[in-house]
Amino acid sequence: MIHADAGDPPAHRRPTVVARPAGMTLRVRLLTLLTGVLLVAFALAGTAVTLGVRASAWAQAQRAVTRSLSGVSLAGSGVDGQDARLGVWYSRLSQEALGLRTSGALVTPDGRAYRTDSAPTALLPASVNTAILARARQDGQAAQGDLRLLATPGGTVLTLNVPHDEVDALTRRTALLFAGVAAVTVTLAATAAWSLLRLGLRPLGSMARRAEELHPASGPADPSARLPLPAPPDEVRSLAESLNRLLSRLEDTIARLRTEEARTRAFAADASHELRTPLAAITGSLEVLERAGDDPAVRERLHATLRRETRRATRLVEDLLTLTRLDAGAGLRVEPLEPWPLLLETVEAARHLAPHLTLAVTGPSELRRALVNADRTRLEGAVWNLLRNAMTATPAGGTVDVALEAQGDHLRISVRNPARLPEDFRARMFDRFARGPDAQPGGVGLGLAIVQATARAHGGDASAAQHGDSLEVGFTLPRHPAG
Repeated sequence: MIHADAGDPPAHRRPTVVARPAGMTLRVRLLTLLTGVLLVAFALAGTAVTLGVRASAWAQAQRAVTRSLSGVSLAGSGVDGQDARLGVWYSRLSQEALGLRTSGALVTPDGRAYRTDSAPTALLPASVNTAILARARQDGQAAQGDLRLLATPGGTVLTLNVPHDEVDALTRRTALLFAGVAAVTVTLAATAAWSLLRLGLRPLGSMARRAEELHPASGPADPSARLPLPAPPDEVRSLAESLNRLLSRLEDTIARLRTEEARTRAFAADASHELRTPLAAITGSLEVLERAGDDPAVRERLHATLRRETRRATRLVEDLLTLTRLDAGAGLRVEPLEPWPLLLETVEAARHLAPHLTLAVTGPSELRRALVNADRTRLEGAVWNLLRNAMTATPAGGTVDVALEAQGDHLRISVRNPARLPEDFRARMFDRFARGPDAQPGGVGLGLAIVQATARAHGGDASAAQHGDSLEVGFTLPRHPAG
């Protein structure tokens, strides 16, 4: 694992990256994983088989010793005389011990021990002789470790050790055989897996080469290029489809970025052009003012021009800042509010600015207590922009209607006034710096752009419609659930 330095703050830690050995391709990693799984499986199976064989061989050796002791006991049961029976038992016990490749002993009732020819010097340790012999004479037979004991009716005890050599040899042969089989099997499986992986991963290699051809590391790339889809509907095809979807999203993102860049450049150019006019007027007026002398009329006219152009430049800058904030979604203080009282207050204030016009507010009674989620300041600004445009374009004696209506889960605020706009201009009337054919001087063409930006920042939108000789312009806002 590669981690951020211990001294980095937790919030700035770099993402954890899993490191892998250099040169470990996917094929090598898969083959290594497969080989490891096979080796572990064979190791577990080999251990189980070897232990099973050893247990079976040990059980057979124990049964063989038990049968041999029984045969020795029966061989002397029909012989008369104690010494003769002891001789038969000892002779037969020695033969069985030799045949089993082990050691044994004959212990008489008085404690004398006669070891077989192959017996070690201390067959029966003194610490266990008494106890084990007593148990064998009591139960007829006994066992302690590898030692097996069988008591005859007269109290003589026959003993044999279970042989280890054959069991150990069989265990070793089984382990070696299984290891050999496992090695051959794993080698063959790894060879076959390598070939199959190379064949199975070949489409991925082809896809990578095709992707490099379509989108080279250097030089121009075609964002509309896509990877070819393999014929069979397998995982490789799914991967190609996923990559093509990713390329489509990247193409859309690049297109949006280019559009936004072009829009930003155009916006900057338009803003520079619009600012140049008032600034040029201000500069020219100042130059004339310096040469005007003391003529009061000229100086007053120049002062009026300076004030007008300064207000125009100030309004342009403020509108640009408003649009920037709305586009960024910054500064919105959204809260539930009633738009009806706000419309009444705004229209009442507008009547003092346009006494030559008739301003009216209409809307169904059930919407007069309706709520919307909006920033009050931004909402007032949008309504004022609509009213200002309508009042400027309406001749004296005309009527400007402000309406509130429901549209699904939104409320629509619209302003209607006598005006006609060409259809081609209506399609772009909400663009920045868009000015109608009959626009009054002094405007900058940002009012409706602010209306649209305000509506979209709140989750609504702006639209316009021509109704005969009347133009209706409005915007929607999401309705509050409680209203």
